[in-house]
Amino acid sequence: MEAKFFQQGNYIYECKTSPTNMEGYFDISYLQQSVNKLRKRWERGNIPSGYRYVFPVNEINDKAISIINNLQDDYPSIDIKYYDCNQVNKLIISLEKLGDLKSLVDYLKQVRGK
Repeated sequence: MEAKFFQQGNYIYECKTSPTNMEGYFDISYLQQSVNKLRKRWERGNIPSGYRYVFPVNEINDKAISIINNLQDDYPSIDIKYYDCNQVNKLIISLEKLGDLKSLVDYLKQVRGK
């Protein structure tokens, strides 16, 4: 039975942590295994609108970026992006400055002019 969240209109966020190299570069073989599993799922037609890889404690190297870019090339209808630990850290710092969710909502409304 397939999960219902793997369907058009949904954006999937997957946090990945390299079990063999915490706070270093993400393990390429582990990423390749993950991508291969996704490909099999997507070949069955379970395709979301977007997919986000989040690497909260790992950096990713050029090989990892290449693997993700190849996945994007093979599935152009899926909006695929990735965020490494540096990008996640910047997001955390920015969110900490807001203090609460209402501050975030107010800020977004202000930026959008609403």
